[in-house]
Amino acid sequence: MNGLRSVTIGTSDLNKSQALLTDVLGMTVGQKKHALRFGDADLASGTRVHVVEIPNYNIANNQINSIGLRVPTDEALLEYQAILKDVGIDYSAITTLNDHQYFHFKDHDGQQFAIYSNEHNSGTPLGMPSFDSSVNPLHQIQGLAPVIIKVNEPLLTQSILSKVFNLTHYAEYVASDNDDFKVQVFKIGDGGLGGELHLYPAAEEINMPAHGIVEQIEFATESTEEYQHALQQLEVIGIPYQTLDQGDAQSLRISENSGITFILTLEKTK
Repeated sequence: MNGLRSVTIGTSDLNKSQALLTDVLGMTVGQKKHALRFGDADLASGTRVHVVEIPNYNIANNQINSIGLRVPTDEALLEYQAILKDVGIDYSAITTLNDHQYFHFKDHDGQQFAIYSNEHNSGTPLGMPSFDSSVNPLHQIQGLAPVIIKVNEPLLTQSILSKVFNLTHYAEYVASDNDDFKVQVFKIGDGGLGGELHLYPAAEEINMPAHGIVEQIEFATESTEEYQHALQQLEVIGIPYQTLDQGDAQSLRISENSGITFILTLEKTK
C-alpha cells in the first residue's frame, strides 16, 4: 500500500483508550512494546492507531488536531453515531469534506477523532473487517483517513513533506468562516481519504511537551526509489534522521523541534 501507514498519540489512561477504540469503536487491539495498536482485523498497514500511556499527559502542545478513521458507507456513520450516543459520548453533526461525509468526536483527553465514509472514495483501499468486533462487519472502521495537524512553521513543514517525503501538495481549503488561513492538503502515494495529510498554522506557538516526543505520523511506500530519494534529500539538506530495519520493512524518521515525528517506511512487496 502507499499512503498513511500509522498514527501514534499519547493518552493519560491506556485502559480508557482501549475501552473507546476497541469496546466502543470495535477496532482490533494488539500489543506493541509498551503501547497498544488498534486497527482492522489484521492490524494491517494503513489502518493502525498506536497509543502510548504518558504520566500527567495533556494535549496542550499536541500537533495532531484530528485523526481520521474510515468506514465503508454513509450508513455506517449513522451506526457509529448511535453507538457513541449509547455510551454518552458527544459527537458533531455529519458534514462533508470534498464530497465525503464525516463527523467528529473527542476522547477522554480531548483528542479529536473523525469518522469518514469511504462510499465515494478512491485511492488507498480499506482493510479487513473483524467478525470478533462489537460492531457489524458491514460498518466497521477499516482504515485511516485524513490526519490534520497544526505546525509552527507551515512553509518549513510543507517543504519537508514535498522535498523529502515526496508528498504532493494538491489542494487547500478554509475550514471555517472565522479562519484567516487555508488548510493545505498533501497527497500520499495512492491518495484518496487514506492518503491525505492536512496542515495549518498553529494559532499559538507549540512547545516541546514535557514528556518528550510522542506524536508520530508514518507514511508507507513500496517504491525503493522514493525511499532512497528521501535519504538523499536528508543528507543534502542536513536534517538529522534515524533509520530502522524491521526485516519486512525499512524506515527513516525525522522529528521537528516542536515535538512531532514523521516516518517513511519502505514496505517490501510480497
